[in-house]
Amino acid sequence: MKSRILIFVLVLGIVAIAIGWVYESRLAPREKTAELQIPDNIDYFLTNLNYRAVNDSGELDYEFSSPRLEHHTLDDISLIETPLLNIYRAADRWRVNAQRGELQPRENLLWLHQQVVMQKLGADPFELQAESIRFEPDKDLVSSETSVLMRSKQARIEAEAAVFNLATGIYRLNKTRSVYYRDNS
Repeated sequence: MKSRILIFVLVLGIVAIAIGWVYESRLAPREKTAELQIPDNIDYFLTNLNYRAVNDSGELDYEFSSPRLEHHTLDDISLIETPLLNIYRAADRWRVNAQRGELQPRENLLWLHQQVVMQKLGADPFELQAESIRFEPDKDLVSSETSVLMRSKQARIEAEAAVFNLATGIYRLNKTRSVYYRDNS
């Protein structure tokens, strides 16, 4: 008889615990969790990136940095957040920054987009603004197929497109409107 009472109390206790748990779970507000969209085509991402490339002589050719880069496997491109690019040449140094970038490793090509500012430092400095530029390190070319605004102490030049050959120092600007300033000294 004692064993029946013990089993009855045990079963009654388990039922009471189960009813209490069901009751509490219905009363407790459901936590809303954001459904995260996890991309299925990113195989890696890097934060606080500093990338340096050297030329055949072992000298620093160019470097770029970014707070975040993510590589997309389907397109084989890397999207870059607020890239900063420094290009080193014997005569001049170039500094380029933008809101976003795109690296295409197969073509060894770097696209910079949105509020691109390119500065030539050193002798005869100037600044160029564009919405998009393309850097091809193998060809030593920086080009823009969008309109550009180039400013220096001596001139203000607007052009529909531009190509900068960094090896030769020859720049080609298409369909320009220019204002040149006289030196009053």
